[in-house]
Amino acid sequence: MTIKLITFKTNHTVLAKVLDEGDIGVIIKEPVQVVSIPPSASNQEGGIAFSPFLEYSEEFKTGIVIKNSDILTINSPIVDLENQYNRIFGSGIQIASSIS
Repeated sequence: MTIKLITFKTNHTVLAKVLDEGDIGVIIKEPVQVVSIPPSASNQEGGIAFSPFLEYSEEFKTGIVIKNSDILTINSPIVDLENQYNRIFGSGIQIASSIS
């Protein structure tokens, strides 16, 4: 099971545990929508937030099927984003950033 960023053709992006990728679709578990937050002042940076995505469906914890025809891209998240997700849904173990 890997954590992936899935962007739909509607331009919405979710971060989720991918249980399986097949010819028909992708099965994801515990998805959250990744939302951009604009800066509140001109001297500040924007940010991101997680918003519930199908949290009240019965399949949220077991697996939601997303059709391949609805998916634009599937990508690996940056370490900081994956660590934030793991704080909520994972074991709490964080991945160390590479030293540049």
